Amino acid sequence: MPETTLANPERVAVIMRSKNEQPYPRRALEGLFRQTWREFTLFNVDSGSTDGTLEVVREFNPDRLTCIRPDEYVPGKVLNRMIAATTAPLIVFLNADAVPLDEFWLERLLAPILAGEAEATMSWQGPRENALFVVKYDYARAYDPRHLTGDNADFFSAVACAFKRELWEKTPFPASGYAEDLGWAHACRQQGARFKMVLDSRVEHSHDYTLKELYRKKFRHGQAYAAIFGERPAPFRQAYRCGRELLRDFLYALRRGRPDTIPYNLAYRTVIHWALYQGLKRG
Repeated sequence: MPETTLANPERVAVIMRSKNEQPYPRRALEGLFRQTWREFTLFNVDSGSTDGTLEVVREFNPDRLTCIRPDEYVPGKVLNRMIAATTAPLIVFLNADAVPLDEFWLERLLAPILAGEAEATMSWQGPRENALFVVKYDYARAYDPRHLTGDNADFFSAVACAFKRELWEKTPFPASGYAEDLGWAHACRQQGARFKMVLDSRVEHSHDYTLKELYRKKFRHGQAYAAIFGERPAPFRQAYRCGRELLRDFLYALRRGRPDTIPYNLAYRTVIHWALYQGLKRG
């Protein structure tokens, strides 16, 4: 690891978002405070937790906790507000349901920025041990650097990431809509900013959404893709992509000896593409 040039906690701000994240916040916070990199100040923002998350956060960080109403939560707007409340030259995001997998997570996440190799970094994410089969497959593909090309070249997740404050000062997060991390990274990259996925900075993070929740999430993504990339709805193209991925999922399940997952995998993938198409239409 490169030697740090940052001498005090005011130089690194860790911003943690939460809303009903149980049972993960305690593990995430304990993991954060076990890090070898100890020079940071934690700022929490909670948007209306009712499941005990707020009480856990307050136990760890009562003095720098911001509580907002659920209807106030617009991702980019909240992130901009939280960053503006700090003066740190390095900003780190760690969601309250993202659990660092070892004590080197933060040190390794910051290392490429301190070494001048990147302006922004993101952690590798691994799914929960009990995650759905198809969810595990999607995470394995999403965080395989061989796949971060072509249509996926702009991939960026703010779940666990770090970046220079000056990058945000030039390009704040989009103050409306969703997929704020993707839109921000795309705008920054267009201005020459370097982004890096740090494979040995690792967190556990995944969601087993219901099909209804999955539709809502991917519908919003479709709207965001229309706004960010100017993508337009194309039913035949979307159907082709869906069919190609359905076949890919089917063959993967067979190779892994999990034919029992195929019916749900089909529903899961179909919902994703239908929601994206509808979101693109609305966008």
